[in-house]
Amino acid sequence: MPRWKFALTQLAGASSIALAVGALASACTPTDAEGNGAGAADYAITSVNGLTMVNGLTMTNGLTMTNGLTMTNGLTMTNGLSSTTGLMTTAAGRDTVAYLVRCALPAGDSLVKKDQNGTAYTFPGMIGVAPQWKSGACDRNCQENVSACMMAHVNTSGRHVALWLDGTSPAIGWGRDPSYPMQESAFFGNIFTTGAPQAFYCNGHDWDRGPVAGRIGANQKGSPYVNPFGATALCAGHCTTAGYTGQEYGSCNGYSNVVTVYRDFDPVTAFNICNSSNGLCFGVADQSLSSGAVIHQETRYGLDSQKFLIERVTAESDSGKYRLRAKRSGLYLTVIDGSKYDGAWLSQTPWTGGAEQHWWLQEKEDSSYVLVNVKSNRMVDSSSTTINTPVIQNGSGSSYAAHQLWRILTAQ
Repeated sequence: MPRWKFALTQLAGASSIALAVGALASACTPTDAEGNGAGAADYAITSVNGLTMVNGLTMTNGLTMTNGLTMTNGLTMTNGLSSTTGLMTTAAGRDTVAYLVRCALPAGDSLVKKDQNGTAYTFPGMIGVAPQWKSGACDRNCQENVSACMMAHVNTSGRHVALWLDGTSPAIGWGRDPSYPMQESAFFGNIFTTGAPQAFYCNGHDWDRGPVAGRIGANQKGSPYVNPFGATALCAGHCTTAGYTGQEYGSCNGYSNVVTVYRDFDPVTAFNICNSSNGLCFGVADQSLSSGAVIHQETRYGLDSQKFLIERVTAESDSGKYRLRAKRSGLYLTVIDGSKYDGAWLSQTPWTGGAEQHWWLQEKEDSSYVLVNVKSNRMVDSSSTTINTPVIQNGSGSSYAAHQLWRILTAQ
């Protein structure tokens, strides 16, 4: 049964955490059999991370220790989530409660709790992996589902970054959205244990590509979770696969309640775009600042003229269309003269919004991408191994050659 797709924004108030929830179209465009459609999937969920810490979680104690939280009673009960001790008594603790409720209860439901001073707070639900916990016990599956969901929302820098969640819980489900092309990580464990918390993650295929501050791959400090397989170990080598594309994770390290996280390119991170076949990278000819300067393929030297920022066509777009902005000049990757023909060169020009400046980034093999111009429907190609040869568009369809694959690397 199709689920709604939700977009969520966190608003911080002086005395409470307010969560504004907006339901997008109920008839989202489905992805194809490989999850590569141009619109959002009918399944899975978007959300925004921003949980700076899981208050009360330490390396020796889980959330149930001295935090006024028990698993045998419902959250609405005083002996389920206390108003006078633990989480509800501090702003940081209430922030944890806000994410706990967001994960546990579905959209349209909420939890009202008072703090030790009698001030009432309303915490809206969002994802709904454990609705039974509102008024009843939270068993092991409940605990693992909420744990995975909460860990997926941690950003130790406090920065809010949009995420796409796939998960084994029916409340999350499976599906891919081209607006979130990078598989960052998967989360699993149980942070509600009375002993040492079982807080784990593993690295997705794209964990180190354009890492976001406070997230996996960005030298994250103060995170509550560890990779049990090794700091750089991939989920793919240790977890069973499941889901819509068969690339999401169904169980990891003995835990069968897993949340797989996808995210977008970080729009403030500069990237080198390098050919998978010859290793040469995009570069603006002569390091030019001028409109119309040709994009060459060059040896990767760390020059600003070789760095590009990958932005959604519009900030709120979920179409999967991107624009590529040259860092040094501020100009945008364009097919010369808006050509629809093979062999046309690429250049940099001011932003006009034309389809010749719109690009699909389709992930293929070995974390490489095919870059397709929206106007021409042709792929970016490097058919030569010669330095300073112009990059062109060439070929269309589902077949591609090695010289039409590009690796998107965090800029040197």
